Amino acid sequence: MTTFTLGRKTLVNRSSLEYEWVRLLVSEGETQSDVISAIQRCFGGDAETASLFFKVALGEKSPGYLLTHLSLSDWATNNQAKPALEVAE
Repeated sequence: MTTFTLGRKTLVNRSSLEYEWVRLLVSEGETQSDVISAIQRCFGGDAETASLFFKVALGEKSPGYLLTHLSLSDWATNNQAKPALEVAE
């Protein structure tokens, strides 16, 4: 998974150009899956993050929900189980 490149200030601003761009694509008749793919290509992240970004742009989810998802994703990535150390005999 590539890193999601948008920052907190952009994500909490529902009037940001990035959200406006998503709404424009939808108004032009793009399918949800095409828009989600475009979000991933432009901003990185996984399909779930792009889907949440899409939903925030359309007012279906709050920016806080997306921020929480990104925080949990980052925590999970940085705190994955480490391989056990081999003990020398």
